[in-house]
Amino acid sequence: MSLEWFPFVIGIFALSLISWMNSILFNNVLLFEIGKVIYFLAIFAFLSILILWVKGYIENRQSIQEDLKNLTRIALSAFLGVILFIIGAFFTVYIGVNANTAYVLLILYFIGYSEVFAVNVFTGYILFTRTLRQEDLNYTILVPSLALSANVLLSARLLPPHLPYISLFYTKVVYFIMLISFGIAFFQFMFLGSIALVSHLTFKGHPSVVMIPVGASSILAMNILTFPSYNFLDFLYFPEKVSITLGIILFGFELWNLTVGLIIAISRRNLKPNLAVWAYIFPLAISSFSDFLLYQLTSITFFKYLELTLSIVIVLFYIYSMRITFLIIKRRENAR
Repeated sequence: MSLEWFPFVIGIFALSLISWMNSILFNNVLLFEIGKVIYFLAIFAFLSILILWVKGYIENRQSIQEDLKNLTRIALSAFLGVILFIIGAFFTVYIGVNANTAYVLLILYFIGYSEVFAVNVFTGYILFTRTLRQEDLNYTILVPSLALSANVLLSARLLPPHLPYISLFYTKVVYFIMLISFGIAFFQFMFLGSIALVSHLTFKGHPSVVMIPVGASSILAMNILTFPSYNFLDFLYFPEKVSITLGIILFGFELWNLTVGLIIAISRRNLKPNLAVWAYIFPLAISSFSDFLLYQLTSITFFKYLELTLSIVIVLFYIYSMRITFLIIKRRENAR
């Protein structure tokens, strides 16, 4: 079991996300309950894959060295922290939080952030010190940046004013982390994204990687849209109308890249099956969530129905990705 299976887990969480969002948008209790069931299924899938992954390293320690030499696999390991953020965020939604569990989730947040930050730094070290192949410089090098700025998934749900349990000191610490993470991710998207774009245009890697900029613009928008909620701290100040304006600006790039990415996905649907197909789902889920936030803040109906459209697209991609995954498993079994 390799790191390429983590996006599969995120794909299941994406189904829970869209069920929850649409339960709110359309006031449907059944969708909420479906999302809750999917959430627990996703946790089970995550723990199963995590155990098999660790077991593989124990049985074959050489594979650890091999993965540490593979830039793509190192970058994908940042999804581990993202999964912890997602588990914590939806715990607050489906199960609920009290003063004790809030601090347990805060510890989970720091563990997830530490893992993501370490992967981000190690990826940077490799980029600057190792001789790399051209195919190494694909959009997966942006995954640690996406993961770093994804800490808002849990922090926004966990902290005041959404929940009252975390002390002012820790609230300021997490908000400070969010701000510096945003700064790191923003410039990494600019510089590393440019390198990855040139490499992709030259090397023509997996077409699914064109969706990573969708996730990048969406997750930056998510961060910006949450900043005004922390104005009560008297720590820093971010006007709500400015956040909405910037969010819509980023949405423009998201929509353009999303359109191009989906056209490419349809035109390349007959390519050789590959687990990289799961790379479509996480950016689509982040995009749908940013549209959900924009609708809540602006009440513009377009964002509501775009979120619904993306929810349908995510389900279709999930079904397609599962089909591809089964074909790959069957092909591997036949090759034995």
